[in-house]
Amino acid sequence: MVGRATIFFYTHPSVPATTLKEFIEHARANPGKLVYGTGNPLSILYNVQLMSSTGIDMLHVPYKGEGPLMPDIIAGRVHSSFLSQGNAISLAKEGKLRALAVLLDKRSALLPEVPTIAEAGAPAVTVRQWAGVFGPPKMPREIVERLNKEVNAALKRPEVLEQLERYGYAAEGSTPEGLTAINREDLALWRKLVREAGIPLE
Repeated sequence: MVGRATIFFYTHPSVPATTLKEFIEHARANPGKLVYGTGNPLSILYNVQLMSSTGIDMLHVPYKGEGPLMPDIIAGRVHSSFLSQGNAISLAKEGKLRALAVLLDKRSALLPEVPTIAEAGAPAVTVRQWAGVFGPPKMPREIVERLNKEVNAALKRPEVLEQLERYGYAAEGSTPEGLTAINREDLALWRKLVREAGIPLE
């Protein structure tokens, strides 16, 4: 494991909600009227979990990446989205977007006032985006252990932490077995969510 992506849940300021709980209440009162945008497959799963765990119904508009999505959420044509883009943080600081929660297990230094998704009232949203180092199958164990040792050591260097944060990643190391377990658990969760949501595979 190298780190977890810092994904914030944003709304347009026109949505009458300053917290995630208020957003959920507003969405419940207006079923099918709020529009959420997604820029990648995991973003779809974040929203599937949010809606299924809170009993809300929103209209999905998929985009080919977060870039094309940004103008529509800034303009208010899209009401909410889970975004990883760094410029969304700047827009939130300027008041052009509203960050209601972060998809991490602890708050992000990028917007420390924003609660985690669990703190904000949606602990069932457990999908996370992460980065890890992989190698070819049957790599010799001694090479795996050496690479693991070096990656974990690099993750303690200030300049590496700074670069990861610049790309919106919270550094987090692991053992090879730890990453295998995370990968296995996430694949099982993603399959379950795709099946339950009836998402067609392309």
